[in-house]
Amino acid sequence: MTLSRRNVLAGASALAASTALPMAARANDPLGVGFVLIGPVGDFGWSTMHDVGRRRMEEVLGDAVTTTQVEAVAPPDFDRVVTTLARAGTRLIFTTSFSYFQPTLRMAEQFPDVMFENATGTATRDNLAIYNARFYEGRYIQGVIAALKSQTKQIGYVAAFPVPEVIHAINTVMRGAWSVDPEMRIRVVWANAWFNPGVEADAARALIDQGCDVLCQHTDSPAPLQLAEERGIHGFGQASDMTRFAPNAHLTSSINNWGDYYAARAQAMIDGTWAPADTWGGLDSGMFQLAPFTNLDPEQASHAERVVAGLRDGSIDPFAGPIVNQAGEEVIAEGESLDDDAIRSMNYFYQGIDVSMPG
Repeated sequence: MTLSRRNVLAGASALAASTALPMAARANDPLGVGFVLIGPVGDFGWSTMHDVGRRRMEEVLGDAVTTTQVEAVAPPDFDRVVTTLARAGTRLIFTTSFSYFQPTLRMAEQFPDVMFENATGTATRDNLAIYNARFYEGRYIQGVIAALKSQTKQIGYVAAFPVPEVIHAINTVMRGAWSVDPEMRIRVVWANAWFNPGVEADAARALIDQGCDVLCQHTDSPAPLQLAEERGIHGFGQASDMTRFAPNAHLTSSINNWGDYYAARAQAMIDGTWAPADTWGGLDSGMFQLAPFTNLDPEQASHAERVVAGLRDGSIDPFAGPIVNQAGEEVIAEGESLDDDAIRSMNYFYQGIDVSMPG
């Protein structure tokens, strides 16, 4: 558990003993903000960057907020952690994983006076907002770069769980790669964990042994990228700039920037203007950015920059049809494109992706 600012209770036992505290803080008290992280703060990826965002919020709002952060919360422990936070007077709680979405819906109903925000969720309620970045734009660029770098025409993808966020990311990498070379293919190994460096490395090793010479990942440690460095191939980082972990292998990373969003939403609570919202920011939103391109020749870098420009101005649409799924069914027709709800609920893979749902 990470605790910061002077008035925050110290530790889980203190939080558990605080159930007599009123649900809402007095008007002149700092706003209590809670963060529930799916992984450890030191994962160097997803949870690290939520912690960076929390600290940015504190920097912006100063003594107007106090924060309580609980890291590496397994889904079975979620209700207990959130209940403890809510009973301790926390009025705004950020739950930072799709794995928490259904539990957050349940807790939002149980604690109507607490405002919740879930990262990568799919629906709002009166006291529940959802937020995400359009990371698929970065995934499309990864696909382009992978196709420019690959000699084997095989991209490896270390994936966590078959949730829509991961599924549409894999599909978008494939689409970006096809824009360069229609013969490109993706192989996927499921890690069944968001953060498990040993399992992530094993998955990466299996993909390399199958002939993949560029690695993507939807897990949070630098282990796959480090293995790419060791084996002399290339790869992409996850959530933060991971260049330092693999200076010869790293191509780029999508860097998550949550701090300004967290500050704005906490300020809205302080002002009394908070309302449920569905926020999904792209490259122009500031919610994520690309790490500098590395290990690309000038022509490859120029190609990638043109793709970035096309995604920014809308001339490139990663979800424009026609697209056929693995069963041979047309899922996006010629001249059509998926809307946000269809992207966020995606439960199929494109034809040409070597993957099946884990049993």
